[in-house]
Amino acid sequence: MEQLENRKTQKQVARERIISRMIRKSNIRKLKARILVVDDESDIAETIQDLLLFAGFDVETAENGQAAVDLLNGTRQFDLMITDMRMPKMDGLQLLKTSHQLRKQLPVVILTGYGTVDDGINSLEEGAYDYILKPFNTEKLLRVVRGALRNRSIQIGRA
Repeated sequence: MEQLENRKTQKQVARERIISRMIRKSNIRKLKARILVVDDESDIAETIQDLLLFAGFDVETAENGQAAVDLLNGTRQFDLMITDMRMPKMDGLQLLKTSHQLRKQLPVVILTGYGTVDDGINSLEEGAYDYILKPFNTEKLLRVVRGALRNRSIQIGRA
């Protein structure tokens, strides 16, 4: 029981450190884009959510690919999706394909803790904006998010 409480405390401290570092960074450009974060590991989803919320984004999470598809089929509009590669029910690559059938202009960033060169190549060939390995650098993730959103607005402007 005590170990479980210590583990929770350690995770909370880690989340607070990330947020604290972001507070000290004054160069974060705050956008009001809506981002869908999909990860079956709730700690990772919450960490990404906290990071993006602090950076000024509206964020929703889904615990697996099927839950994400349900959100994409609903009335909510998303400007970007960040998804884990390996998840139960539907993996990130299948979610990428499905999301592009539902919303062609939705950029997708894939995160994975089990990255292979083939997975990265397949993801990019299927239309992922980027492929990032876990553990990820928070500043890099924010750079990729901003780049994907800028690219999306350019693409929509041309349409």
